[in-house]
Amino acid sequence: MALIVAILAGCGGDSGTAADTVSQPHLYPWLKGPSREFLIRGGDNIVQTFGREATKSEREKVSDMIQGWMRARAAQDWAKDCTYFSPAFIHQLVDTDATQVSGGKVKNCPQALAFFGHEASGSYKNNLTGPIDSLRVGEGHGYAQYHGNDGHDWIITVTREHGRWWIASATPLGRSS
Repeated sequence: MALIVAILAGCGGDSGTAADTVSQPHLYPWLKGPSREFLIRGGDNIVQTFGREATKSEREKVSDMIQGWMRARAAQDWAKDCTYFSPAFIHQLVDTDATQVSGGKVKNCPQALAFFGHEASGSYKNNLTGPIDSLRVGEGHGYAQYHGNDGHDWIITVTREHGRWWIASATPLGRSS
């Protein structure tokens, strides 16, 4: 039993690069599908084990949406960028955050993204090379995962509202341990 615990504990930290996240034969043996590519021994694998892996059809739909969103974000086309956000996220971004911080000057999503700039939208870089690699879904929300063209792994939070998938954050999250 001690040997199994030692094997599962792994060794050391993680730099969060795609090279460090290779499929691990003994780590989460019950986990099947593309999410295995993102497991990090000894790291935070909560997204990788969340819910279930989406169907190919679900993953393709979400991937198409994310590709459009990444292009709009990279072009800093805030009006287009906002069309991909969930209504709940827009409410949080505009009504809860930007309106308060700007003293009421910010009144809509494009203004909020312009106001917050890179603090909301990150680097504006489109580091997506094609379709997402994995989509983990649960009750009403999920996590898209992809290997970026920058050598890092990324996660995008998505939510299901009004019968469709939406982006639920203004920037991809770098995969960390």
